[in-house]
Amino acid sequence: MRVSRVLVTGASGFLGKHVVSLLVERGYRVETLGRGESTHPALTHHKIDLAREVPTDAVSKADAVVHLASDVSIARSIENPSAHITNNLAMTFNVLGACRTASTKPLVVYLSSDRVYGKAHGRVTEQSPIFPIEPYTASKIMGETALAAYANQFDIPYIALRASAFFGEHQPRRSFISDVIQKMIDKDDVTVGPLKSVKNFTYVGNVASAVLLSLKAPRAAQNRAYNIGGKPMSLLRVLAECKSVVEKRLNKKIRIHIDRSIRLPQKNEIGAFTLYTASAQKSLRWKETIPLSKGLARTVDYFLANQ
Repeated sequence: MRVSRVLVTGASGFLGKHVVSLLVERGYRVETLGRGESTHPALTHHKIDLAREVPTDAVSKADAVVHLASDVSIARSIENPSAHITNNLAMTFNVLGACRTASTKPLVVYLSSDRVYGKAHGRVTEQSPIFPIEPYTASKIMGETALAAYANQFDIPYIALRASAFFGEHQPRRSFISDVIQKMIDKDDVTVGPLKSVKNFTYVGNVASAVLLSLKAPRAAQNRAYNIGGKPMSLLRVLAECKSVVEKRLNKKIRIHIDRSIRLPQKNEIGAFTLYTASAQKSLRWKETIPLSKGLARTVDYFLANQ
């Protein structure tokens, strides 16, 4: 079935803004859904608390649902795990419940996370063991499981995207790249914590592209999870790249101070694994088209223009 009408949950979020813009640009008929006011005034918006309401009417008109709505705070998931998991799962089950009653079952594109691989090391594929290291990741794994069950019992097709740490314009400051760029713009002396962590960083546009390609994917590519992300990179190297761009843009010198007394909870750190994306390249025709350096430059320019 050709997808032309798309409903996006979590459309006002960081990734949602990029996905909606891309889909509109490519000619899709897009509607948004969320409990707050819309940040896309030109589009039809369904004001619904997805954790408490089944969006039957909104989903009935859609060929596909891009389900991005989620509480992504790892800290909140640790503080109140039961409420966090219940909330995230309720949103997914309510989307699936609406899909179940639709006369034509829409494709569900679900945002998962590479954090499902936990403390893994080396190369990880979609067949690698999964290990939730905190309740947030557990909610993502449970969401994938619910999708598989509904696909089997109720013929609701899905594609789950296990996206790595993505960055870019509109990113909240709680994230490392967004925070450190804004600190460098504001100050010449910047203090950061230890930078030993390694992540598969990728620019947000690459993840939005994976969503778009999922809508175009053949039926044989459905009902599976796909790794989406970049190459492993240390926070130290990312910091150096950010510093170089900001220094060039502002014509100034930035001094970095590492405070080793800042201790990050080791239980929350995922392994330094390499995310293998061959399945997405083959089945979705996806590849990382925007490299880290270009993505960081775009991100710096955005925050300079929106201080």
